Amino acid sequence: MKSPVFWLLLLCPGWLLASSSDALREYKSGNYDQALKDYQQLLDRKGDDPRLHFNAGAAAYRNRQFEEATKQFEEALKSPDLKLQEKAYYNRGNSMFYMGEHNPDPAKRTETWKKALQDFESCTSLAPQDADARFNHDFVKKRLEELQQQQQKSDKNKDDKQNPDDQQNKDKQQQNGQSKNDQQKQDQKDQQDQQKQQQQQKQQDQSQQKQDSSQQDQQQQQQQQQAGKPDEQKQKEQQAAKAGEDKKDAAEEEQQQAAAAAAGEMTPQQAAQLLDAQKGNEMMMPPKPRAKPSERAKPLKDW
Repeated sequence: MKSPVFWLLLLCPGWLLASSSDALREYKSGNYDQALKDYQQLLDRKGDDPRLHFNAGAAAYRNRQFEEATKQFEEALKSPDLKLQEKAYYNRGNSMFYMGEHNPDPAKRTETWKKALQDFESCTSLAPQDADARFNHDFVKKRLEELQQQQQKSDKNKDDKQNPDDQQNKDKQQQNGQSKNDQQKQDQKDQQDQQKQQQQQKQQDQSQQKQDSSQQDQQQQQQQQQAGKPDEQKQKEQQAAKAGEDKKDAAEEEQQQAAAAAAGEMTPQQAAQLLDAQKGNEMMMPPKPRAKPSERAKPLKDW
């Protein structure tokens, strides 16, 4: 990754010469620790000058004192000069990245790299044409994503190692839950089958009852028919016997009438009929008898 700190220092030699030729000489000689001390002494004498803070940050950065460089570049951002602000954002972003890279704590490293990304974004906002700032932004973003993925994987492995029994218990609970669900389903199926069998048996019993009832009704009807046949037969026989007796009486009566006619006598039936007719005639007679009674010698018709 490019680090144009040294390039930025060369852009403003007037600041260094005007401030301290000794500090600049130490910086060019590679004696960054001494150059930082010189700039800090100048800051103590001249107060808060954003340009001196920027140069002190450059010296600290070269001396790999990234935390100190970050503080000095942050003070340089107070300058009203937008170009100085853009350079301060860029160099503070670089300082943040290396400070995070040397931090063994993944959480703190993640936090520091996120701040570095913000600085590069601010730099590109002030200088959209700065290709180095865009490159550094994409580079830090990629490293940050890789770190987060590694952290997630590490946390998962850590949890698995610290709690192996929990995973086994979880698997066991899942298995027990599955077995319980299977048992519930089987019990439900058995209950449904039992209800179905009971329903079928009930239908069969009802059908058998209907069949038995129908057979009983048929048997009763047959018995009633059989019981009624003798009475009907007896009635028919009685009617036939009566009819025979009537015929016999009629025949005897005809014979008696024929014999009486032959002998010139009336049969008992004819005599009874005659008496009945006479009684009727008597009841119908007028109060006064006629001079001559009606002829009664004629035979009466058979009623």
